[in-house]
Amino acid sequence: MEFKKRDSSKLKRLGFSWRKPRGKKNRTRLGHKGHAPIPSKGFKGSSSGRFKISGLQPVLVRSMMDIAGLDKDKNIAIIAGSIGALKRKKILDECKTKGIKVLNYGKRTEDTEKISK
Repeated sequence: MEFKKRDSSKLKRLGFSWRKPRGKKNRTRLGHKGHAPIPSKGFKGSSSGRFKISGLQPVLVRSMMDIAGLDKDKNIAIIAGSIGALKRKKILDECKTKGIKVLNYGKRTEDTEKISK
């Protein structure tokens, strides 16, 4: 379920990202009928699907050795932010050969390709 900020559909400047209503007379906070629901325990997802990205368990990759233990059917790689562009490119190439999906291949890799040409 998607939770939206109150009046976000009426006012463009508000944006849709959820913020807890804190007003004294806010009808959403009070749980009035006909108003948007507030996230609570009842909306929690199943334990088997929680913390997964499109059904795959995310794994933080910091080096080439971390890729060796990944399974393409169970894991999705997230390259650490501290990794530089050249090493990132090597990790991406290795993941492509093994068929592992990478969540954040990012702009740094594209910039490195432009410079190296």
